[in-house]
Amino acid sequence: MSRLQDRQIAAIASFDSFGKTAMAMLSVCRKQGATTTLFLLEIQGRRLSRRQLIEIQRIDAKVTIVRQDWQTLRQIRATLAELDALVLGLDGQRTRELQMLLRSEMPDGRWPLTVSAYPGILFRHQIEGMMDRSGADLLCLNSPVDLALYSHACQALGISASNAVVTGLPILWSLHPGRRGPVEKPSIVFFEQPSVPGNPLQRHYVCNRLNDLAKRWPDHTVIFKPRTSGVERTLHRRHGEMASRIEKLMRKSPNLQINYKPSLALLRQCGCAITVSSTAAMEAMALGISTRIVADLGVNETLGNHYFVASNTVRSFEAIIADPFTPIHDEAWLDSHGRCQDGRERFIEAMAQLLERGREASQPSRPSSSPGPPGWGAEPWQQYALRHGGRRMLSSAGNRSRLKTSHRGKNVMRYLRDLVLGLHWVEDFVRGR
Repeated sequence: MSRLQDRQIAAIASFDSFGKTAMAMLSVCRKQGATTTLFLLEIQGRRLSRRQLIEIQRIDAKVTIVRQDWQTLRQIRATLAELDALVLGLDGQRTRELQMLLRSEMPDGRWPLTVSAYPGILFRHQIEGMMDRSGADLLCLNSPVDLALYSHACQALGISASNAVVTGLPILWSLHPGRRGPVEKPSIVFFEQPSVPGNPLQRHYVCNRLNDLAKRWPDHTVIFKPRTSGVERTLHRRHGEMASRIEKLMRKSPNLQINYKPSLALLRQCGCAITVSSTAAMEAMALGISTRIVADLGVNETLGNHYFVASNTVRSFEAIIADPFTPIHDEAWLDSHGRCQDGRERFIEAMAQLLERGREASQPSRPSSSPGPPGWGAEPWQQYALRHGGRRMLSSAGNRSRLKTSHRGKNVMRYLRDLVLGLHWVEDFVRGR
């Protein structure tokens, strides 16, 4: 039986990783009978490249894709009003913005049921990100660990956590060990991240060690997989010098290469996946591929590799060079940190039940008079924020706010000093020194 037969379901996504996650969820809905559309609302200056768009389309070519700018979001509100459900493939701030737009543009409550999910592992600002998404009718979390954290946060605020369900990472739903045949002389792939590690010296060190790895295993191709090419934009700040450094090292190491193919395409021929903390490590483990998390730079939240400390994959480059091909990851850890064997079934079941019951039954404790959900703060605070800072204040959690009152005296002082540059006696005279 098709649980979502004749339902109208769409997703709004920004950036490539969110687009892939939203597409994976829409694909499951389509196969359950729903009519599906993916709105790729791109941020100015961060447009998806042709390669990134192809990777999203490859997940399910039968899902309709509409590309628009984020600024034109209001133009599709009539379309949104006709939907049964809307998947939010957005970062925390834009998830808030969209939920506020739905409430303000459709005050009679005729907006669709909302679903929110994460495109990757949660290792930074976990509770903040969960609270940004807490207004969703269905919050899809990656692991029981995430659900426990969300439940504790909701309990502290005196609100229900019943809108959350563990579905695992959607990008892992279709990945299973043994799907690929034997690979002769499998490659070793290092998956780069756009801003990890952040220090140039650390990045150079990693490149040098990859070169050492290539020298130790000359019969195996050692691939450096950049997060993006130099002409592509991403959500994150990126560094280009790792690829440049690898290009120089390739001159003396013929089996050291750079490859821009999609991660899954590289993993099909891969015998060892190496990274600092990329979600590609989760994909590799789900496929049963030997996986290594670099430990040479330390283990900490800045690198994000602390997430993997109990996975049994954290190793020094010396250990990686000695034995890269033996799978060592802990399957139980993987099941508790992102892989959910029946994740897609849980997602569909939760979606179908919500659509049958309707919004009021899904979140009965949500205050209808509040601009946003209780996870954004108490109702008096939300009303105060809107009055004194506008919608932007509440949608950004106040992180970018400024008090209206300025230090006018100091500003005048700075202006005078700049006007008579070098005449510090003027400043001393005004200050009464």
